[in-house]
Amino acid sequence: MELDFQEITLEDAPKYIKHWEMCAQRASDYCFPVIWSLGPDFGTKLAYDERTDLYWLHQSKVGLADLAPVGNWMRDDWPRVLRERYGDCAELYLVPEALADIWRAELAGQAEVEVTDERGTWEYLYDIRALATLAGNKYMKKRNRVNQFKKNYDYSYVPITEELLPDIVDFQYSWCQQNHCGTTMGLMEENHAIQRILQNWRRIPNLCGGAITVGGEIAAYTIGELAGNMLVVHYEKASLEYGAAYQVINRDFLAHMLAEHPELETVNREEDMNDAGLRAAKMSYMPIGFIKECKVKINFI
Repeated sequence: MELDFQEITLEDAPKYIKHWEMCAQRASDYCFPVIWSLGPDFGTKLAYDERTDLYWLHQSKVGLADLAPVGNWMRDDWPRVLRERYGDCAELYLVPEALADIWRAELAGQAEVEVTDERGTWEYLYDIRALATLAGNKYMKKRNRVNQFKKNYDYSYVPITEELLPDIVDFQYSWCQQNHCGTTMGLMEENHAIQRILQNWRRIPNLCGGAITVGGEIAAYTIGELAGNMLVVHYEKASLEYGAAYQVINRDFLAHMLAEHPELETVNREEDMNDAGLRAAKMSYMPIGFIKECKVKINFI
């Protein structure tokens, strides 16, 4: 089955987001701001198939990688859909665990389904109230760091608004200079994505964000996305000039969002990319679960 893959545009957002919300497990890797903002660097393209009412994605950053389809996964025609799409063999990446489980069940007796764990792609889930308050003994060290920051600096938390965007752009530029984005491929790609989002802030649905200012200057900021009862944190940057700025922006942003949206239950702080330091930091916040992603090979019998 040949599909017409196209570059992702902002005009795709409403329909795509509607289909992403249908997924039984909503992974950040498939959020519209992520696939759109990283699309030019990752070579991500999108195709909608009217016959199956599914979006299909592939990336060409490293070879040609097919990703999981986006839409209603709770269907009984997966054997036909996958065989029409790929023939007798398929290999897909970043497949959410819930979809891999559905395929194993639906394809039983018709295909061999090999699922390979990719730990570095697991997305970390947290109780948003726990991180917004840092209450209890298990968060004592982080709470102490936040309190020390409050003692040392006369700071303010401010939501990201149209008026604040130029200051966020300037801060991101400075952060990149200090962290050598120009010589680190991953940071360079991330910076491109952040700049695209900041330049199109009002055109991307469900975006939210906040910043910490000290003496009127940006010390940290975060960019997130509302997804029902889940808040997804896409980007978070802080100046190392201020100790604990990362902990403060994390806590204050979540507290602010929870006050505005009491229906929120979970925060998704995305994957660790097999970075040992990042993994230790994410684990220290006591995740309550993961959205596990994996590689899936399908061979029809």
